[in-house]
Amino acid sequence: MIADPARDQILRSIRENLTKSAPDVAHAPSDHGPPEPRVPSPEPPDLVERFTTQLEAVGAQWTLVRGEAEAARALRRILADAGARRVAGSDAALVARVLPERLMGGGLSREELFACDAGVTTAQWGIAETGTLVLESAREQHRLLSLVPPIHVALLSTRCICASLGDALARVSRDSHAITFITGPSRTSDIELTLVIGVHGPQTVHVLLLEDA
Repeated sequence: MIADPARDQILRSIRENLTKSAPDVAHAPSDHGPPEPRVPSPEPPDLVERFTTQLEAVGAQWTLVRGEAEAARALRRILADAGARRVAGSDAALVARVLPERLMGGGLSREELFACDAGVTTAQWGIAETGTLVLESAREQHRLLSLVPPIHVALLSTRCICASLGDALARVSRDSHAITFITGPSRTSDIELTLVIGVHGPQTVHVLLLEDA
């Protein structure tokens, strides 16, 4: 783990180089004191379209839903179609509301976690230019749920889709000691230069995009 001063310096350097053209730079957290509360503004439809196009390009799946009730129905359908019987959910309040019957990831042993068919988390941000999910440790715990089970379902508000990496970094909480970037299912070509999906992480990544009801 990088010490706080070094981490802050690295993030500042990244932001300085990547956020010059970001439209939301004004929301960047201050270098002094607690971060200001940020309420994401609605993103234009073309940004959502760019994000979903890139999701498909990297091999991820997505479903657009309106409101939590529709999200809950879609999530049950996704898990049923995938044959996922043992489902672990994160500690996020949204996950608890749309998936009440779940195993809490924090209470599972490593062996139990590896035996799960699916992990359900939220994502704090999406990056339209690459179809990347951004998960912050300060907003939600049990990130292993997004990396260990063969199926990862992420809940993301369409209001939290950013145009670029720099835009997303400008919104990341300073309280997050770990930031996870997920771009499609896990893949590697280390084995005889043959592309293999799901060796180092989930074979399936499904994003539930929530519009305001």
